Amino acid sequence: MDPFESIKATFFQECEELLTDMESGLLAMEAGDDDPETINAVFRAVHSVKGGAGAFGLEQLIRFAHVFETILDELRSGRLSLTEDVTRVLLRASDVLADHVQAARNDGSVDETRTHGMISDLQGLVGAERAAELGFDGEEEDAGEEDFGFVPVTLSLDEPADDAPPADVSDLIASLAPAPEAEAEAEAEVAAPAADSLAEAGAAPAWRVTFRPKTEMYAKANEAGLVLRELARLGGVEVNLDASAVPPLDQLSAEQAYLSWTIRLTGDATEAEVRDVFEFVEDDCDLSIVREGEAAEAAEAEAEAEAEAEAAAPVDIAAEDSDAPADAVEAAAAAPLDLDALLARVQGDAPAAEPAEAEAPAETPAPAAEAPASAEPASLDVAGLIALAEKASTEHALATPAAKPEPKVETKAESKAQAAAPTGGSAAPAPTIRVDLDRVDRLINAVGELVIQQAMLSQRVFESGLARSSDVALGLEDLELLTREIQDSVMAIRAQPVKSVFQRMPRLVREVADMVGKKVRLVMEGENTEVDKTVIERLSDPITHMLRNAIDHGLERPEDREANGKPGEGVVRLAALHRGGRIVIEVQDDGRGINRERVRGIAMSKGLIAEDAVLSDDEIDNLIFLPGFSTADVVSDISGRGVGMDVVKRSIQALGGRISISSEPGKGSKFTMSLPLTLAVLDGMVVSAAEQTLVAPLSNIVESLTPRSEDVHLIGGRDAVIRIRETFVPLIDVGVALGFRDTPLPPSSGVAVLIESEGGGKAALLVEAIQGQRQVVIKSLEANYQQIPGVAAATILGDGRVALILDVDALVTSSRRKSAPRIEKRMAG
Repeated sequence: MDPFESIKATFFQECEELLTDMESGLLAMEAGDDDPETINAVFRAVHSVKGGAGAFGLEQLIRFAHVFETILDELRSGRLSLTEDVTRVLLRASDVLADHVQAARNDGSVDETRTHGMISDLQGLVGAERAAELGFDGEEEDAGEEDFGFVPVTLSLDEPADDAPPADVSDLIASLAPAPEAEAEAEAEVAAPAADSLAEAGAAPAWRVTFRPKTEMYAKANEAGLVLRELARLGGVEVNLDASAVPPLDQLSAEQAYLSWTIRLTGDATEAEVRDVFEFVEDDCDLSIVREGEAAEAAEAEAEAEAEAEAAAPVDIAAEDSDAPADAVEAAAAAPLDLDALLARVQGDAPAAEPAEAEAPAETPAPAAEAPASAEPASLDVAGLIALAEKASTEHALATPAAKPEPKVETKAESKAQAAAPTGGSAAPAPTIRVDLDRVDRLINAVGELVIQQAMLSQRVFESGLARSSDVALGLEDLELLTREIQDSVMAIRAQPVKSVFQRMPRLVREVADMVGKKVRLVMEGENTEVDKTVIERLSDPITHMLRNAIDHGLERPEDREANGKPGEGVVRLAALHRGGRIVIEVQDDGRGINRERVRGIAMSKGLIAEDAVLSDDEIDNLIFLPGFSTADVVSDISGRGVGMDVVKRSIQALGGRISISSEPGKGSKFTMSLPLTLAVLDGMVVSAAEQTLVAPLSNIVESLTPRSEDVHLIGGRDAVIRIRETFVPLIDVGVALGFRDTPLPPSSGVAVLIESEGGGKAALLVEAIQGQRQVVIKSLEANYQQIPGVAAATILGDGRVALILDVDALVTSSRRKSAPRIEKRMAG
């Protein structure tokens, strides 16, 4: 792949994560979270999208992100208050930003009318006057960039030619840095005693700001250019770039910060206002803010202090031998050193080396100005001595007191270590890698084949009659444990939170609510519930249809809700949870509920049911899943065609799941989807029924027992129940339920497997025998054959035969539906 395209693909992957973080923050703000860190997180996400887009020249994305980012900056600076209307506009702006990212990714186009309308709405949040000040018309923005001498630099990722000279980053820096004459002139202006002239003119002295970002500042998605632009809004600025710390290109680290700036700020800004500009980066940079006159005085005092420190040691050495020649001094410097004594002398808190001087009272070293002229040729370079001492013994740490701490020079390794170290007491994020899903799928398939081969090997050993204590059998047990550990690890790789699907839904709810003119609040729960990625990818369409149905059909209009004593804003709840080894997705609304009489009438008018059909409430509710059924009076973009809920049911069944409805008139409805956690492997109990080998999911099994004749009773002479611990539960003959035989199996000659269905009800499955417990690989029947009632999927056993995996919930539901009409008829009779 082209290196440029590879980097671009990575950018769009990061955009997905940034957009997710942005929407999470906006939803938290909508819920009332006004924490500044939440607002800053949203700002950083938009800013990062804009910055990455700039590297690829995505102009439309950059322009919209700039407006969005500027409004967020107004919000985080306190100039714009966080209200419900503001949050609503920001959420719609996030949708438009996501559209721009998607269009840029697919080389498509965006709806310019919608974009311009959204920009107008964003500008309306701050007012026309403030919008003009922020430069939304484009003129001030361009002027601001010209003030900083902004010049775009295009970097080529192509391989250099063989005869091309080596790249030198110093040339690049030289092209960006101001000319020597201009730089010298600017430095002269800064160093000049401007305080007096400004005082005479009646103006406040200028501020001199030294700004040196650290690596941590860029790691948190802050940008020095934006900080300088904010500073420029306080008054006139003169900016000088210091690029002296930039190393050669082959030593350049992308994670290190090399540049620093010196800014001269004129105007009436106070120190507090200047510091406010650096509020969010102050802890991640070296910052100095002083008045220009104070800066000159501080520089002069610092120079005097350094001169005194350098002059103090030469005076002592000259006192020992004022006529010592220069070569003698060099020889003395080259001789072995007493490091501790040297350090003590440099610090000025130890007596001299000569005994005569040791007896003399300690005196404060004379200032450099009072040193005799003859001492100057014998001056000893203290810095040179210290460097020599470091070379002679690296075990000592040198520390010299100074009025101002010396700047720390970091190596590339040190800077990376500091960037990786946790800051602010927070733990460092766990390292992650990006892997193509195809590779994971191949790994899953390989693990599935490994499970099958392990089962086949175990079957062959069992058939050979080897003792369980033999070395081969014990080795197979170890292999089974290792296979299970590999399978669990691989499935953990594929498991992902449903958050990736749930976070697409707030936008859908907003758009549908606007289209139907209803006020809707979406509540999401269990976003971190994990499920196999294959399941997640196919959850989006069913959830989308159910949410649209809940808003369009379930919720009433605001005036109708208020007339019925309900809040004008309807609530739709989207939740995910684990239950019985499966994942359950619930979509619930607090609307009007299902009007069963109307549903029944529509079904009869469309010929979907007979006019004399006797249906229970559950059966009436499930009529909405029939193809062509719709309660909408008018066909619209949202509903009315009768294909929505039918698609939902077929999609859920294709995943080996089921969907159920519970509704209460006047209070709302709840749709419950139950899906397997994974479509790859399953722990099951292998059973026999009518000479067929079947697999019952182990997560549904409570216990197994041999029925006694006195515990089995018939209701109406046909429907069997079994008493287990003083409780009667339905007894389902699996062979008859699946059509393998017509004659029921005598209960006393079989085995009853007590199962618990997803809804909490219990039933007993009557089978002929239990063969054992195994882990099996799931093979879809929907993809290879067709959907079969009572069967969830198929698998390959160790002996190579195909076995069906039971859908125990479907068996229980089917049994109840068959018995209900007979009971109603007997009651009517």
